[in-house]
Amino acid sequence: MSILQARWLPYAVAALVALAATWYGLDLWNLDWRVPLYYSGDALAVASHFKTVIETGWFTHQSALGAPYGQFYGDYPQADNLHFIAANLLRVFTGDFGVLMNVYFVIGFPLAAVTALWFLRLVGVGRVLGVALAVAFAIAPYHFIKGEGHLFLATYFVVPLALGVIYKVAVGQPLWSRRIPSGRNLATVGTLVLLGTASSYYSVFVALVLAIVGVAKLWQTKAWRAFFGAAAAGLVIAGTMAVNLLPSILFRLANGVNEAVLVRSPPEAELYSFKLSSLLLPVPGHRFGPFATLRQLYDESYPLPSEAPALGLIAAAGFVALVVVAVYFLLTAGRTGWRAPESQTNRLAVLSGLALVTFLFGTVGGLSTLLSFVNFPIRSWNRIAILLALLALAAVGLLLGRVLERLSERWAVRRPAPRRLAAGLTGAVAVLLVALAVWDQIPPVDPAARAATVATFDSDRDFVERIEATSEPGCLIYQLPYIAFPESPPVNGVTDADQLRMFLHSDALRWSAGGIKGRAPVDDVGALASLPVPAMLTAFRDLGVCGVVLDRAAFADGGSTLLAQLVAITGIDATAGRDAFSSDDERFVYVRLPA
Repeated sequence: MSILQARWLPYAVAALVALAATWYGLDLWNLDWRVPLYYSGDALAVASHFKTVIETGWFTHQSALGAPYGQFYGDYPQADNLHFIAANLLRVFTGDFGVLMNVYFVIGFPLAAVTALWFLRLVGVGRVLGVALAVAFAIAPYHFIKGEGHLFLATYFVVPLALGVIYKVAVGQPLWSRRIPSGRNLATVGTLVLLGTASSYYSVFVALVLAIVGVAKLWQTKAWRAFFGAAAAGLVIAGTMAVNLLPSILFRLANGVNEAVLVRSPPEAELYSFKLSSLLLPVPGHRFGPFATLRQLYDESYPLPSEAPALGLIAAAGFVALVVVAVYFLLTAGRTGWRAPESQTNRLAVLSGLALVTFLFGTVGGLSTLLSFVNFPIRSWNRIAILLALLALAAVGLLLGRVLERLSERWAVRRPAPRRLAAGLTGAVAVLLVALAVWDQIPPVDPAARAATVATFDSDRDFVERIEATSEPGCLIYQLPYIAFPESPPVNGVTDADQLRMFLHSDALRWSAGGIKGRAPVDDVGALASLPVPAMLTAFRDLGVCGVVLDRAAFADGGSTLLAQLVAITGIDATAGRDAFSSDDERFVYVRLPA
């Protein structure tokens, strides 16, 4: 067998093209790899987790945060452990949290291309078109919208594998074998365990869609064995999630439930769902000016912008096609009269049904709203859009493949070497699809914004290094103002995660911020920030605080009033540059407290 016929070749090509597209689109040649691509918001919390994994081997406890009590993430239920396992493996190669984040983010692109190609081939898309559409899935707008702020959601390579399980149930293929051991059983269990370990969101989405497909198939065929097979798959997902949540469960049993963490409101199910228009409109920040303006107008003027979900032009066309197929199929009672092979018609019908179910869960006022009435723990239903994107791309592959096949049949009558002609035409279309995906789906890089991120990162690093040079190891630094962590409203535009920036650059200090709110030791330390300055300083002395960092951006007056009081009461020399100094960008101020 020649290398061109090797089964692994299309997967290697898809991975390499996806990586090349990402490298080009994100201008990774000029990336400072030690600086995270995203250095704000939730990306700072992810960076904090990765730094903790580098230092301790796991993410659940960090003694340098929430000092003197420490940060205990057992309070915040977390089942997405696959990413921490990956970080643990990658830390062998680097001890830099920024490099680790960037590398893991980039790795997600070729991984998504490989698994997407597997699903597309399962559905019946040809090899060449499958490679192109797998690349389009890997660089889906969703990947960049989530970014490193939602890094675990952006690493969605498990989605195609899970959709493969659903598709097999929908078309009547068995998930399980009676032979034990069996390669089929191992593949099914492996996929479901990987899903349950990778993402709680995707696990819940898949389990819900799988349940509906299983019931529908039972209704159609009355085959209870297939239904129980689908039910068993759902139980494997649930069991895997339970195992991953076990540390949090044990922590709660030992320490009591923390009611202040992970507070969810039922109406958020609609606030964080998607809308049809949002899915079909161009991606935010599109490189084509009129598209970018249209999207900005929509997101700023219309209600419920959610998390700016968008499918991209290719997937949007596929989704529209699936809606047309579903409506036409229903109106003709399944007797479409299409000339396409029955197998292809059935595949499109199945994809249309799956897309409809997925859309009904994710849309505003859909099935997610009904689930919210029973306090369902999921709120950001728009994230099911990545499942919808792959279903839509599969439809594009099937429909384009049929069109190209028909063209080749017609031209074969007039021209010699029809196979070469068909291959050349398919290859040209595949190249155009990849080019369109890169142009349409990857947001343009803003060099000025990236340079500003690097400057901010360097300013924070230099500031913390200067504090460490003037402080004893293990010194406790109190950060003002106090913002309860996590998921607290911003203070003057400053988020609770912004307080983690100091810790990210620190090797020898302890920081008051970052403790999980709702526990008395953490809340009591946070309450000291509301005391009058003399009483606050007395409490700091009793706590062993040796310095204070003020975030000027969080104060309406830039912190000048509080800073003046600290300097006046402590009697330090604010002009010497040792007892008090600012960061290079003037955002943070450090005040050393006398012993």
